[in-house]
Amino acid sequence: MRRKTKTTGPGRAGIPARMSAWVGRRQRELSNWVHEAGDEHARQYGWEVTKSTRRFGFGARSYRDPRFDDRRRQLSPVAAQVHERDHSEASHQDEGVAR
Repeated sequence: MRRKTKTTGPGRAGIPARMSAWVGRRQRELSNWVHEAGDEHARQYGWEVTKSTRRFGFGARSYRDPRFDDRRRQLSPVAAQVHERDHSEASHQDEGVAR
């Protein structure tokens, strides 16, 4: 024989959970409404939009232009050359001090 377990229905125990869910939904809706124009503008230019939760549960956005990845890759060999040049000069100076 199966026993039925008592579930929390629409009684007093469920009120805080329902209120919390309602407030969370309203916060997300408000955040989406506030950021709607910025999100659309960013997507129009091919930017990545990242949603996150910030203080008091309201949403925040981060906008990122993926073209900066290409720029970083372009600069990497140059940055390596500059680092090597600076590092080798420092090594030669250290050799002079050690003698």
